[in-house]
Amino acid sequence: MNKKLISVSASTFLLSLPAVVFGQALVNFPSIPSLSSGTNLYQLILDTAALVLSATWIIAVAFVIIMFIIAGFKFLTAQGDVNKVKEARDAVIWGVGGVIVILLSFSILIIMRATLGI
Repeated sequence: MNKKLISVSASTFLLSLPAVVFGQALVNFPSIPSLSSGTNLYQLILDTAALVLSATWIIAVAFVIIMFIIAGFKFLTAQGDVNKVKEARDAVIWGVGGVIVILLSFSILIIMRATLGI
C-alpha cells in the first residue's frame, strides 16, 4: 500500500510538472501591485484582484489535471472490479462537473469585467 501511494504521488507530481513549468507562459501574470504616488486605492484593488484571479486559475487547472490523473489511475487499477470501476467513473463525472463549475465561475468574472469596463 505504501509503495503504491508513493508511486502514484511521484507519477502525479511528474505528470503535472509541465503545467507548472508552462503556467507562466499560458497566463499573463500582472505585476505585484503597490500603492505608489500615481496609483489610487481603486486601481490597487483591481490589480490585486487580477493577480489573485491569475493565481487561482493556475491552481484550478493544476487541480483538474491531478484529479483526472487520479481517476485514470483508478481505472487502471480497477482490474475489472465493478465497485472500483464505478468509483473511477464517479471520479471522472465529478471531475467534469468541477471543470464546468470552474469555467462558469471564471466566465462570469470575465463577462462582468468586460461589461463594467474594468
